[in-house]
Amino acid sequence: MKPIIILILTFPALLYAQDFQFRFEPEGIPVEIQGWRPFTPWAGGLSQSEPVFTDIDSDGDLDLFMGQYSGNVSYFINIGSGQIAYFNLITYQLDSLYSMTNWGRSSPDFCDIDHDGDLDAIIGSGYVALIKNLGNSSNPNFQASRDTLFDTNGNIVFGTYVTLVDIDSDNDMDLICGEWMGHLQFYRNIGTPDSFSFYLEGNPWLGINVGNNGYADPTFVDIDADGDYDLFIGERYGKIWYYRNDGDSVNYNFTYVTDNYAGIDVGDLASPEFADINGDGDYDLFVGREANATDRIGDVFFYENNGTPQVAQFNLVARDYLSLDLGYVGLKPELIDINGDQDKDLIAGISSQLDYFSNVGTATDPEYSFTEEGFAGITLPGLFPCFADLDADGDYDLLCGQAAIPGPPYLALYLNEGTLYHPNFQIYSSQYLTNPDFEVIINPGLADIDADGDLDLFVSSSNGNFYFYRNVGTPFWPNFVYVTNQWQGIHYAYPDDGWRGFTFGDLDEDSDLDLLIYRQVGDQMSYNLAFYRNVGIPQNPIMSLVTNNLLADSVKTACPYLTDIDSDGDLDLFCGSGDGGIFFFRNITGDSTAVLQPTKMRPRPSRATLSIGPNPSNPISLISFSLPSPQEVSLSVYNILGSKVATLVSGKQSAGDHTVSWNATGNASGVYLVRLETPQEEVTAKVVVVK
Repeated sequence: MKPIIILILTFPALLYAQDFQFRFEPEGIPVEIQGWRPFTPWAGGLSQSEPVFTDIDSDGDLDLFMGQYSGNVSYFINIGSGQIAYFNLITYQLDSLYSMTNWGRSSPDFCDIDHDGDLDAIIGSGYVALIKNLGNSSNPNFQASRDTLFDTNGNIVFGTYVTLVDIDSDNDMDLICGEWMGHLQFYRNIGTPDSFSFYLEGNPWLGINVGNNGYADPTFVDIDADGDYDLFIGERYGKIWYYRNDGDSVNYNFTYVTDNYAGIDVGDLASPEFADINGDGDYDLFVGREANATDRIGDVFFYENNGTPQVAQFNLVARDYLSLDLGYVGLKPELIDINGDQDKDLIAGISSQLDYFSNVGTATDPEYSFTEEGFAGITLPGLFPCFADLDADGDYDLLCGQAAIPGPPYLALYLNEGTLYHPNFQIYSSQYLTNPDFEVIINPGLADIDADGDLDLFVSSSNGNFYFYRNVGTPFWPNFVYVTNQWQGIHYAYPDDGWRGFTFGDLDEDSDLDLLIYRQVGDQMSYNLAFYRNVGIPQNPIMSLVTNNLLADSVKTACPYLTDIDSDGDLDLFCGSGDGGIFFFRNITGDSTAVLQPTKMRPRPSRATLSIGPNPSNPISLISFSLPSPQEVSLSVYNILGSKVATLVSGKQSAGDHTVSWNATGNASGVYLVRLETPQEEVTAKVVVVK
């Protein structure tokens, strides 16, 4: 077993009235999405994900590299085994592994190109780059300078997507490049195993074209176990083309089979990768992708092969294999107790709606379960939520920023006509507040900035301004009066940054509100959180810029949100990303226990387990079960006479922990039996319904 590693980015302490220190924890809080727990839920999401599996450290299991739209290549180490994978994020940018062009999507692949016993890397993104591994087979080191690849005629090797394969069984690796116009280029290696020489033999290769602007993304695998490589090509609109090799391992002969392999459609920009992730002797399928307006959720789709090495049968297990990823645009998180159970739930504004994750853990040890897409039925273009009790009735109301072209956009106000436990948001005004100066997108935030007992309003806009509206009303009903469009002289460095977020909180614990605001830094394509310390008093704030670079440059945040998520008395930081995910930074200020501890794998039970809470139920209970391996599951509820009153789960479930809810509103008070059945065992637990 390899050493267990955790990624912890501990940022320098800021030495003011009270030091504060954030630690990046991509695994910090468990999240379950549609029956699957992503390995690194708080890693910010992915845009145009390009997965590549390889055993980079020669320990017998597959590690994972991820190309993406930003041009970086992320590295996830497998701390599990060849049978049960468990991935930890090591870095967003591994040494020199990034595309040759700024902000160009990266397509990585690995092979021992110089036959020295370790894996080297190539990166496609227009120009194809080679990065030699200066380490060894167990300790990679990609700090070498990147070399542009040239063919035997001295021409630059071009490739948007790249893959290496010994297509002719001559013991050296050939290069196939997919192009954005939908065709392939074949560079045969006419060199030797330790001295490559790429000859452009086919352009386009074999007349294959997956369509203009098809973005052909090729990969090879022996999917039918006949001893030769078959060809799969991901394309622009989320599907996979399949060409069967009817030749042999030396003389290939590809026959077109289908342009929609296994009926798979992942949205946009399918990037297929085959790997035997569970060590059962057949290839499972992972498909990188980009979200679109009709298929938002997911970073990498995971299809388990339940067939044989000769006849594959793929079943979708997870859409968010690695991280919480809700789309391809900026996400704004809000963490509030929306259901009155004394812990903080997560509501994410993404695209035109809200996604709701209920906290099925506790106030000190949260755990999130994806509960509802399109929460409360609220839809607005470019929705940016802000929850607060605006009418002092004990429940959360909602202000929504939105997008409007040509503009100006409005703030919409929804009042909660329900209760603390059962919210019911009703539109009060779709044009609650606007300003002729607002442009395209606006993003609201509320804070009692003058300590007078009511919430004041701040708005960022695509024009780069930072607006302040003083509340001259009361805690029971606000009256926001415009003051300035550059509060405290603060504005965004570039206008297009103005939709990005901000958050107020007492970070230095001196009883006044400080400010974090996300914006571009200088004249470079670098984005970060700026920290303004309040050097005034609660009633008269004076914001002083401390740093434009609070977080690591490699972490691309967009909308920050401060809250004490673990009830330890300090403010933790969640940051919505421009790629539709969320980063989590735990505040470890003064925490003597916050040392670098090994990351633990989620425990895999040896047998199925079942638990229920709250119990008694009045009338909703959360039913949790754990599985030692992927298997067929039936989870049902029976009354005391043995009659089935509800089926909660039926079908194949992944290994690990799962949680579902049972609403007993339509059932009488009394004792009920919850029964979990698998092919191996049966587990039963009692639940009491009290009304």
